[in-house]
Amino acid sequence: MIALLLILTPLVAGLLVFFLKQGSAAKNLALVSSIAILALALVAVFAPVSPVYDASWLTNLGSRFTLKMDGMGKMLCLLTAIAYPLVFAAVYKNEYKNPAAFFGLMLLTQAGLMGVFLAADALLFYFFWELALIPVYFLCSIWGGEKRIAVTFKFFVYTFIGSLLMLVGILYVYFHTADQSFAMESFYKVNLSTHQQSYIFWLFFVAFAIKMPIFPFHTW
Repeated sequence: MIALLLILTPLVAGLLVFFLKQGSAAKNLALVSSIAILALALVAVFAPVSPVYDASWLTNLGSRFTLKMDGMGKMLCLLTAIAYPLVFAAVYKNEYKNPAAFFGLMLLTQAGLMGVFLAADALLFYFFWELALIPVYFLCSIWGGEKRIAVTFKFFVYTFIGSLLMLVGILYVYFHTADQSFAMESFYKVNLSTHQQSYIFWLFFVAFAIKMPIFPFHTW
């Protein structure tokens, strides 16, 4: 259940922040929520048993809403949980146009990131990957620099291409699973040739390189 709360807490808090009219209230709720998420992450990381959550989702497609905190997931979730209260504290005194929307979008981004790091299903991973990009698009287009519109458009085009490449890679592996499943365990068991693995690697690498971003996979 903790794994699910790591996603639901920033998601619900982000939606609530949108309805706050006072900027100070939005900042306070965002900061308190991020601290609560950090506390949840610490509990999850140091729990004797790794948190797991599993529920029915798109079962007809071989996909389930499965969240699992493995070794790498623990590190990334904890880093994300630590970064957010630090960021909110650092910008606490800054004045933003429509602070409720700004802090709300930041929390929604965190929800998407937590989902990416916890997803134990490839299709669910892709869903959260795209979900995390949506608020980033609005953050860049509204609170970016002087050329934010042009930069955001480039960002959208690049990430769209990267997302398509990733989807192709995911579907390719999916159709090679023995049980037509998006579960990560099924993906691990797929036997691909060296050439096939190379193609899959580059599909994912370009998608990740654009998102990070790594030169020269961006021009913004």
